[in-house]
Amino acid sequence: MIKILEKGLSGLITAAVPVIICMFSIMLLLSPIFMNLEYRRPNFPEDSYGFSKEERLEFGNQTRRYLITNSTLDDLRGLRFDTDEPIYEERELKHLEDVKVVIQELLKFFIGAVIVLVLGGFYAGFRNWGKGYKRALSNGGWLTTGLLGLILFFSIVSFQSLFTNFHLIFFEGDSWLFLYSDTLIRLFPIRFWQDVFLVFGISTLVGGVLLGWLLSGNKEISDSENSSGSNSQ
Repeated sequence: MIKILEKGLSGLITAAVPVIICMFSIMLLLSPIFMNLEYRRPNFPEDSYGFSKEERLEFGNQTRRYLITNSTLDDLRGLRFDTDEPIYEERELKHLEDVKVVIQELLKFFIGAVIVLVLGGFYAGFRNWGKGYKRALSNGGWLTTGLLGLILFFSIVSFQSLFTNFHLIFFEGDSWLFLYSDTLIRLFPIRFWQDVFLVFGISTLVGGVLLGWLLSGNKEISDSENSSGSNSQ
């Protein structure tokens, strides 16, 4: 019975690791650091409809803050052009609301995954299951590596297809399609999203490899020490 419990817990921990690593990468992308660096890149495409770099930074960061804080759509409705017209149309605001809902749902999965890891850590401490816990974490790191390797591969082969399928999974119908003249596209052009996927893929891949490799190494050292101890006896 204990072995079945530990096998199930090991599987949950392994599955939780990609969720946690991916959410850390998403948090990085939702930080002001990424957006400020992205807009200041020398080869970042200019807005042919007139947004300056400073306006993009201002409006982009206020949009980012809406997604991760308790800000409401009314806060975004208050963003105005010099002509006093709102920068976002209602259709764009509805999409941003949908994006915020997706982020909130992902955070629920993240919290659940953290709880799994914490409970697994407590169990490992009380039941002397340290090796099994580290092995599950290591497997989770390698699982993350495999999944992100696939995403990076499809991103290189056809970013447009990956981008389209991503939106079809998380959003209904064509609610995510906009004109080039719409503010959302002007603030966040396709190059922005290419870089988002690239940074997400690399940071998550590195996190998975490091976790898988470091804990695999610890396991091998531990096994080696146990073996040496057995021989000396």
